Amino acid sequence: MRIRLLGGFGVDRDGGAPVEAREWRLRKARTLVKLLALAPEQRLHREVLLETLWPGKDAAAAANNLHQALHVARRALAGDGDPGELLKLRDDVVVLHAGGPVDVDVLRFERTAAQDPRAAVALYAGDLLPEDRFEDWAARRREELRHTFCELLVGLGEHERALAVDPLHERAVRGLMRQLADAGRRSEALARYERLRDELAAEYGTDPDDETRDLFRELLVEKAGRTNLGEPLTSFVGREREIGEVHRLLTRGGLLTLTGVGGAGKTRLAEEAARRRIPRYRDGVWFAELARVADPGLVPDAVAAALGLDPAAGGNPLRTLAGRLRDRTLLLVLDNCEHLLTACAELTVAVRRSCPGVTLLATSREPLHVPGEVTFRVPSLEVPDGADRETASVRLFVERARDVRVDFALHDGNAADVAEICRRLDGIPLALELAAARMSHLEPAEIAERLSGALSLLRGQGAEVNRHATLRAALEWSHDLLGPDEQALLRRLAVFAGSFSLTAAERIGADENVLGRLVDKSLVQVERAGDRSRYRLLETIRQLAREKLVAAGEEAEFEAAHCRFFIRLAADSDPDGGASGIVVERPQLLDIDHDNLRAALGWAVRHDPEQALRLGVSLWRYWLARGHFVEGAAWLQRILGVAATPSPLRSRASFALAILEARKGLGARLRPLADAAVADDAESEEARLMRGFLLLGVSDLDEVEQVTQNSDHATARWLAALTALFREDVPAARERFVAFLRELEVTDPDELPRLPVVTLCVPLVPLGAGTVPIFEESWLLGRRVGAVQGHAYACSALAYAHRLAGDLPAALDSTERAVEEFARIDDPAGLAHALNHLGCVERDARRFDAAEKHLREGLRLREQLGDRRAENLSLANLGLLAAAAGDATEGRRLARRALDRGEAVDDGPGTGGALLNLAVVELFAGRRERARALADQATRSFQDQGYLRVEAWARLLAAELGAPGEHAAKAREIFRRLGCRIGLPRALNFR
Repeated sequence: MRIRLLGGFGVDRDGGAPVEAREWRLRKARTLVKLLALAPEQRLHREVLLETLWPGKDAAAAANNLHQALHVARRALAGDGDPGELLKLRDDVVVLHAGGPVDVDVLRFERTAAQDPRAAVALYAGDLLPEDRFEDWAARRREELRHTFCELLVGLGEHERALAVDPLHERAVRGLMRQLADAGRRSEALARYERLRDELAAEYGTDPDDETRDLFRELLVEKAGRTNLGEPLTSFVGREREIGEVHRLLTRGGLLTLTGVGGAGKTRLAEEAARRRIPRYRDGVWFAELARVADPGLVPDAVAAALGLDPAAGGNPLRTLAGRLRDRTLLLVLDNCEHLLTACAELTVAVRRSCPGVTLLATSREPLHVPGEVTFRVPSLEVPDGADRETASVRLFVERARDVRVDFALHDGNAADVAEICRRLDGIPLALELAAARMSHLEPAEIAERLSGALSLLRGQGAEVNRHATLRAALEWSHDLLGPDEQALLRRLAVFAGSFSLTAAERIGADENVLGRLVDKSLVQVERAGDRSRYRLLETIRQLAREKLVAAGEEAEFEAAHCRFFIRLAADSDPDGGASGIVVERPQLLDIDHDNLRAALGWAVRHDPEQALRLGVSLWRYWLARGHFVEGAAWLQRILGVAATPSPLRSRASFALAILEARKGLGARLRPLADAAVADDAESEEARLMRGFLLLGVSDLDEVEQVTQNSDHATARWLAALTALFREDVPAARERFVAFLRELEVTDPDELPRLPVVTLCVPLVPLGAGTVPIFEESWLLGRRVGAVQGHAYACSALAYAHRLAGDLPAALDSTERAVEEFARIDDPAGLAHALNHLGCVERDARRFDAAEKHLREGLRLREQLGDRRAENLSLANLGLLAAAAGDATEGRRLARRALDRGEAVDDGPGTGGALLNLAVVELFAGRRERARALADQATRSFQDQGYLRVEAWARLLAAELGAPGEHAAKAREIFRRLGCRIGLPRALNFR
């Protein structure tokens, strides 16, 4: 007998005759056979079958149904023959065939895949049981088989076939990119990456993984050099002399600033000049758009984002950014600096002082006024004498006119009118493009006539009209030609900072058709973001629209509407926003609207403190995950300063600020903020418990224990178990975690999220004959979860207790259980944590291949989620793994990378933890003196942060390695204060 599951269910009897569909009288009979065919050894306990096939049904009724299904399935499989050994129920176990295994195509495929990939590919007839695609019991195996099939195809070089099965299979995309590049089709290879990037962003809100991005950059370098400049959407007309002059001035290095009025074409000239210089710069050409940046303090952050780097936040973001660029050779374009002159001047000075290989090209309506700056005033396009058809201004007008009217041609009948338009608009590119957009429904003579009226008042003021006044008049003219509904929408769009979605525009009253007409008239720009459109106003037009909004008296109304929309957007993205069940986090999805969220916060702080409170509470997880600790903490401090009335929401804001401050290494701030949060919500048991979690890492554990004893809430039992873990009281921790796991198993899975996720942070790992501390995971993960996710996190926490006991088999069992549970409920953030923990346990057990697989999968998930702090920890753990496996060079590289990234965002614990990990890397390499120096640095980093147990272990390691000072005595003092059952005896034994 043969059973087919790939591509659809089918059974062939011993003689080869198929079982006809009509012979399966019960659907559950078919499902029963499918389940057994996929089960290990083709057998399942009756209770498993009952729960899978008839969940929630009365036990007696379900058992009766099972016997009925078995009978029908036996008859179908046997046909007219004797069922014999088919579907036997013995000792409460159902066996597909008691006489031996049945031939199942899935098992044949899996066996063959390991021996003959090409033959295995031929056996794969399609996805597993496509008719059961919504059945949970088939989903995971289906994905595993599909993944295996795709991997086989990639191994055979059949990348396009693999992508037909899974369009987002990154290894297949990389293989196809290499094939295309090897065939000389590098542009197609780069386009395939961009397609993957857009599809991942649209589907999951994520980016391609590191390996895929590295390949893309490698191909970019081979093609032209690294750059974030996209292909121009419209042709570049004229300006050859100006480009030559810009290139000549750039060869001097330093800073070149292109100046001129808005609309003069500074940005487009800078883009084109930079694009043509890509091959000249080893590390490429990078374009930082600053028009949307309102806060001067965020300029380094915006530049870092343009360079593809982590935020340049922190206590000294300019120093951080300059440090990253110190050894690079590149051209950096700073576009639209005029509203940020001081901040841009400071940035250029810092970069020029520290980064000799970086050339700066800025655009601004006025110079930056820094030493060594060279300025170049961008002229208007040449205007014609008479009816000259070859001047740049005429060619630009004609090309843009053809964008809206493809049959437009310049001829003797209209050439004079086009030339008049160009002269009247002084050759200003933006003014010409706005006028050309009217060619969809006007002739050149009509445009020239209307422009004459618009400019006549200005002409009367003197012989020459300056270009700024001309542009202003052209903008006013273009605005006056709009219908009332178009004028209203244009001015209301001025409330947006940067780009915006159609949905956002609709919330301020936009009609899709009216918005489309503004796009057609070149007043609104359209951009593509994955499978969605985004819209934006050029800065010159936005300023005019803002003036019209204020003049119409609508500023307050529509800024409030803008704020309300982004409050709702943030609330919908807030994983702690009140939804029950599984908490899902995708912080990266808010990146595209970060500027609008900042604008909404600024308005709310000034006008509506309660709404500011709501928005800040919704955004703190985003700031935490994306590394904006400093910015987020500053916003929350401002919000708490204006929203002074005690409330549960204010309490949550104080807790949020405490966690952001904790990431900055300001442990001393946690107690006062926790006390303030409790005072703002005095009746809340949840607030008192949350205070206990904050004190867990920075206070006496006796005080935390007291908090747990005064509560009967499940969260208190979780805190009590963690308190025992932090005391290193292994028996108590194991007992409490096991009891807590039992409690969660009978807790309503739809209960609102309440369990703050906390980890041991610094476990002890084997090295030689002893153990050493490492910084493996965040202490406060910043998540609150319900019973289902809490159960998986508790399994992981139990593994920490097993590790402290030196029981690695038990730790492996607990972490594997956590991985399985997070995978089953599709929680990528939890799964990434569990995979990270599993990889670390496997490293300790010297199962290096498995450890690398799991750590890299965890890193991939964290990159997709956009959790930068978690990415750093995964990198550090991969570094520790490499060192443990004998590759100290790779270990140092990865651990150093984690250190650099932590320093960049003022992540105090992350920086100290990376130094501690580097010390352990050097211990694995046998360099004890270097390890001692790094452990001493780690201690100095931690000593002012207030994280007691972490500081004590760093001090003890430094002392054991021979560091001078009072490290050992201080470690004993802290361990004694905390009552640590492992740390204190070890510190006492050290003399």
